[in-house]
Amino acid sequence: MFRDKVVFITGAGSGIGRQLALGAAQRGARVWCTDIDADATERVAAECRALGADARARRLDVTDAVDVARTIAEVVAPDGQLDYCFNNAGIGFAGEFRDTALEQWRRFLDVNLFGVLHVAHAAYRQMVAQGHGHLVNTASLAGLIPTPGLSAYGASKWAVVSLTHSLRLEGADLGVKVSAICPGFVESNIYSRTMVAGLKTDAMRTMAPFPIVPADGLIPRVFEGLARNKALIVYPFYAGLLWRLWRFIPWATTWKGRALVRKRRREYRIVE
Repeated sequence: MFRDKVVFITGAGSGIGRQLALGAAQRGARVWCTDIDADATERVAAECRALGADARARRLDVTDAVDVARTIAEVVAPDGQLDYCFNNAGIGFAGEFRDTALEQWRRFLDVNLFGVLHVAHAAYRQMVAQGHGHLVNTASLAGLIPTPGLSAYGASKWAVVSLTHSLRLEGADLGVKVSAICPGFVESNIYSRTMVAGLKTDAMRTMAPFPIVPADGLIPRVFEGLARNKALIVYPFYAGLLWRLWRFIPWATTWKGRALVRKRRREYRIVE
């Protein structure tokens, strides 16, 4: 499935992106690793090469649409194709809506929404032109259920899920597959790249209601889901359970959500 395929990954320097790069390398892909952190990206590319893969590293700022388009053109140039795009780069944001300034929203969405759009726009159009490809957006459980205290983060991920569903329908007759990865609390540098408003600086990590699981457990589920062309790849088990509870018994998750808000205000809020 991935043998000799061209795989492009954003946010590849750590966490889920790194594991995706290593997973693609193990499956024989030609891997392009990109990240805002050039040193981290090169280290991951070196790990991929140690697995026998053809891997390259590039620094990429996904908020720069010109840089994104230029980089994807460079990826496509050798063989005229882009088989898989893992649209994974992102940061976190924790804080209640009342504490969040509009400028913070703009800075955050520049990465988590417009960064995703920049990559999707360039990659999807290339895939349409060549008649095949799979665009894989990293969303979140926060894009499937309400996330009190994470309103900005949740809003960005709901947008990514909606974009995924729309492009999936638009791309079906054009040969382009589109999926979204929706992890729960999975180990990643996103916790150290979290903007906060009115909360303790480590709030996004410490207020997680479930244990943070290693990213490597997610990767087999991702590749299995892509092989089956699943629209949404939800992991771990509790994430799928919460999603289904919200869809079918919303009052249960609403009650729990309100209790969670009160707990977080007591333990993590630092402004009144």
